[in-house]
Amino acid sequence: MKQKSNYTIMIYWILGDVQLSIIAVSDLHLGFDSSDKAAFIRFLGKLQSDSSVTDLVLLGDIVDMWRRDSSGIFLENHDVLDLIIGLEKKMRVYYVAGNHDFHVIKLQGRGYPVNFLKDLSLQQNGVNCKFVHGWEFDEMQREHFMESLCHSMSDQKGDRDTNIWAALGRYDSDLSRFFNVIDRARKHRIAEMLQLGPEERLIESLKGVEKKACSTIQPKEVLIFGHTHRPFVNKTENLANTGSWVTTAPVHNTFVRLEGGKPKLFVFEGDEITERADL
Repeated sequence: MKQKSNYTIMIYWILGDVQLSIIAVSDLHLGFDSSDKAAFIRFLGKLQSDSSVTDLVLLGDIVDMWRRDSSGIFLENHDVLDLIIGLEKKMRVYYVAGNHDFHVIKLQGRGYPVNFLKDLSLQQNGVNCKFVHGWEFDEMQREHFMESLCHSMSDQKGDRDTNIWAALGRYDSDLSRFFNVIDRARKHRIAEMLQLGPEERLIESLKGVEKKACSTIQPKEVLIFGHTHRPFVNKTENLANTGSWVTTAPVHNTFVRLEGGKPKLFVFEGDEITERADL
């Protein structure tokens, strides 16, 4: 992607009156009925006039290739993509692949005006800001399955395949046979999870993703991820989840702003979330 000129960024530093920011947002799930596309379009419009933002990180699951025809979904949402591409004149823009749009990795180098990545690291005030979608911490996710689910030839097939995958995660009594790659410790963990009800199992699974993410953080590093649709910043402020733009989530339309190597969490057209999670 085109980058914001180093000259412009240098002017900001010389003036010293602008706190440079990195914005991270994830889990818009364009194509899904509960995606708040209208609010996201307003969000992109606000970014267009925000001179402090040097980098925008789209942290995966921006489009939902699992539920919809993957070709049609881009055509249907060309207005959002045009706005994102238009932001390149003002800032650097990165697209980190999620599990629901993992196929974008295969589009790299094919002439698309978007730079697709598996992960990203940016430096800010001597801090390594690392960005991943979060599927890497989820025992249910495997690259070959994620890629396969992105190849729906119709909306009906995508919806059916997604429901089958969800059913496996909720009800299958022997997931180890399905994966055939899970080690003994994971088998034991899954056996414990299957003793819980569906809602409890989901919550425990999401907590497991968050704890695993926390365990990977290196010194002088801040980790930003999405995937769980549960926005938070931890108490030590070295781990943050961007949340989602799916209206079925209790808290939605959230994004992370990094300034001076510290993450802050905001609800778009709302307030900053100042409460810190114990992780």
